[in-house]
Amino acid sequence: MMMRQALAAAALAWLAGTAMGGTIDARYVGVAGGTSATHLRVGGTTYYAGHMVHEFTGGARSGERFSTFCIDIGEYASTSGATYEILSLADAPNPGVPYGQTVADRINAVVANAVALGWIDNRLQADTDQTDYLAKMGAIQAAIWEAIGGDVQLGSSATTASLSSYYNTLMNDATFDDGLRISGLRAMVAPGQQDMLYVVPLPPAAFAGAGLLAVGFGVRSLRRR
Repeated sequence: MMMRQALAAAALAWLAGTAMGGTIDARYVGVAGGTSATHLRVGGTTYYAGHMVHEFTGGARSGERFSTFCIDIGEYASTSGATYEILSLADAPNPGVPYGQTVADRINAVVANAVALGWIDNRLQADTDQTDYLAKMGAIQAAIWEAIGGDVQLGSSATTASLSSYYNTLMNDATFDDGLRISGLRAMVAPGQQDMLYVVPLPPAAFAGAGLLAVGFGVRSLRRR
């Protein structure tokens, strides 16, 4: 039984690995809310902070839009489009010094706690009709930028007050669980573009395949005896 569980785990790990290293074609459309998006002071610059809307420009999902969050403060988001590589979050940004697993875990915890609050789902999408949608998305973005080491200034007069309020709700020491994670959280990276979060789901068929793969491993192992 233990060997079967170990083989199944190995098979799932292999499948998860195959979800990385691919590419997607997409373009940045704009921040949700446009000029109504919340403001956030980071260092010496004031940014729009919130849901970053993108559109697939190739493949089966071409024309479909999705929302995400930025993990690359210093780069400019261009609407010209790019081919993004899907990497482990620990290996982002590109170009740049990789964040490493500690930072990747901090980012994932922020996202997972926002999911637990019901602000976004585990694919980073949100109900845009929810109360204070723009402020909540701005708070998530602020916490992510803080997680990667950004000089986030919540007390600045340039930072939107509602963003700061929801940030305090999200990051409340009494409720924030730094052990929470969502599965499949990756980075979509491209030179000359801001790098973004991206969730790679394993299709339901993959789990069935993993079971078959594990059985296959077990059969081969038994035949060697």
